[in-house]
Amino acid sequence: MKNPYFQRLFPVIITLGFISCNEQAEPVPTPPPYPDLSIFMDRFEAEAKARGLEIDLSGVEFAYADEIKFSNGTNSCGYGWSSHPETGKRTILISKSPNCGWATLSDVKREQFFFHEIGHAFLNLEHDNSLLCDGKPTTLMNGNILTLNFFDGPSESKTYYVDELFDRLVANTKCIDFGQDWDINPVFRRHKTGEEGWNFYNSKGTMTGTRLPDNDLAISSVPGKTSTETGYWFRQLNSPNIPQGAKVTLRTKVSSAGLNGPGAAIGLRVYDTQLENTGAITRESLVLSTEATPVNGVLNKKNLEVSFSNFSRKTIHLIPFAVMMPGTEGEANFEDFEIIVEMP
Repeated sequence: MKNPYFQRLFPVIITLGFISCNEQAEPVPTPPPYPDLSIFMDRFEAEAKARGLEIDLSGVEFAYADEIKFSNGTNSCGYGWSSHPETGKRTILISKSPNCGWATLSDVKREQFFFHEIGHAFLNLEHDNSLLCDGKPTTLMNGNILTLNFFDGPSESKTYYVDELFDRLVANTKCIDFGQDWDINPVFRRHKTGEEGWNFYNSKGTMTGTRLPDNDLAISSVPGKTSTETGYWFRQLNSPNIPQGAKVTLRTKVSSAGLNGPGAAIGLRVYDTQLENTGAITRESLVLSTEATPVNGVLNKKNLEVSFSNFSRKTIHLIPFAVMMPGTEGEANFEDFEIIVEMP
């Protein structure tokens, strides 16, 4: 005898089974390994327009490369030049090297990575590895871009990170981890012998620079040669993680057995970026120097300092200088060459 209930139920079971099989037959599509990079250029332009920014990306070149290898032997998974060393053009290269894994990245991850590189190429931004108080990166310009997930798609997080990419001041709406209590330890940077990044300009061979074992910087004239240009030590500090509105001071103590001529000085240059239609320009926003009043003669820990208030997070470079003026003879030691931060 037939069971009427089973007869009614059987078509439903068959239908459900058909739907289930259909769902299994349609897996989530896998992104192509090397999509046209213009996709991400278009998205970047759309994000700019959504923020009221009219930009022209026609001068930006972009392409895949089998690998990106530099003359020093290092490799990169992607690189953005604001001025390519050969063409002078804003350029983005994405590496196809298996070690970089671009072919297996999700579409969202690729977008983040491409936006990072165009941040270098079009917005003139440097790496910024600062963190928010919750441990998340402050910016898409974090140097560990390939290993971090900034956002999974449209979200408050994506809005913040893209906003901050176009305007560094947006980070001031968040709690930023500055890594130290400025009231207890106000030293942002101090020269340390052996620390990378310091450079000396030798004034056409008429001065020499030495980094002494006790963390001092020294500049000496070359006997028998008269300098016609300054000799100076300097270091470029990128994306300084300093609180908005802080007072910033460069200071040192200068010692010398005797400086003849104009003498020694210090200086501090501050740079930010300004976005224009065809890309950002890096501009010098402030110059501080004691070169108008250098110190000379016998010096015993003579204090020199320059400072400015109202630090802005728009700052992308701070460059401190230890200087020997043209026509100076002798040697000057710059002790405790440091940058101090004071909260308002």
